[in-house]
Parts: sequence; C-alpha cells; structure tokens
Amino acid sequence: MIDINKLLDEAQYGSRGNFVESRITPEAAEFWEAVKKRITEDNVKMKSYTLTRILKDNFDIRISDTAMTNYLEKLYNAK
Repeated sequence: MIDINKLLDEAQYGSRGNFVESRITPEAAEFWEAVKKRITEDNVKMKSYTLTRILKDNFDIRISDTAMTNYLEKLYNAK
C-alpha cells in the first residue's frame, strides 16, 4: 500500500537526505570515500563534470552536473 502522506510530505519538502550520497553504490563507496577525503583533508579541488563522468562510466551511477557541483561546494565549505 502506498503511503499517501509520505508522498505528500516529499512533494512539499523534497526528498530527505543527500541526493549525491544516496546514489553511491557499495561498489563505488571506496572511490567516493577517497574523493571526499581528498577534498576535505587534502584541500584538492575536483571537477564536478569529471566526477559525474567517472561515476557514470565506471559505476553506472548517473548524477547531474548541477547536483554534483552543489554537493562539492558544500564539501569545500565544510572545512
């Protein structure tokens, strides 16, 4: 049975959680953790379009460049 209230809440407030993180599969987890470590600990800037291409080509994960750009900006600013 579909929970109508849950769907209405999602329509009103958007989906819960981080979209980019929710798309990362167990196969891509090691790569993704290394990416986050480089950004947060080593202060390396990553190109969002390159990351989206790598995830698509190697792990069949599709994330828009805009979503990736927004996610990376949050990581850069979290330092």
